[in-house]
Amino acid sequence: MLNMILANWLLAAAPPPVNASLVLQPVDNQRVELRLCFQGSGQRVRYRLKVQSRGRAGTAQSGQGGALVAGTTQQCPLVNRVGVTADSQLNAELHWWVDDVEQPVLQRVWPAGDAKDPPEPPATPPGPNEVVA
Repeated sequence: MLNMILANWLLAAAPPPVNASLVLQPVDNQRVELRLCFQGSGQRVRYRLKVQSRGRAGTAQSGQGGALVAGTTQQCPLVNRVGVTADSQLNAELHWWVDDVEQPVLQRVWPAGDAKDPPEPPATPPGPNEVVA
């Protein structure tokens, strides 16, 4: 019983988690807005964002990083507009840490669901009369 009371007290005393938001949103036909925001309750946040643009003209890659103290008011340390063409694909990958604890990586693709390199389907095992070379 005492363990349950202590566990509930510790959960109640723990600060709420940090919310991270990574959004790729079209602004017009030639630009996409990239917005990275955090909200928390006093936690130290470090982040590293990698953005890759691919299209007929080639590939470009950029990276940005920083640190902040997440407050109750949403903070958006990165709000960028990226130029795109009709054949462009943007990939954004966020690595981030809260109080030096690594968080799950956030990945976004624009246009959404239009990956140029879709994953290959799983291989089926060979049949009884098939030879694998």
